[in-house]
Amino acid sequence: MSQVIQAIYENGVLKPLEKLELGEHQWVRVTVEPNATNGNQAEQVRNDPLDGVRAATGIPDLAENFDDYRFGRRKT
Repeated sequence: MSQVIQAIYENGVLKPLEKLELGEHQWVRVTVEPNATNGNQAEQVRNDPLDGVRAATGIPDLAENFDDYRFGRRKT
């Protein structure tokens, strides 16, 4: 199944702006096509830059527990 989504490129990473229907560690092929955004879309991204990361990872508390996820630790 293919999906067409919007994403933003920040700090060398493409961040989806919506949830993807993918399994963990699923390989995908990505075609990048630049898209002009209007002010509303850009403003939404600026309001919460972690929305794309939350959608891509399914981790709602990534900022609060970043090191635990980064180093594979669980909080006690």
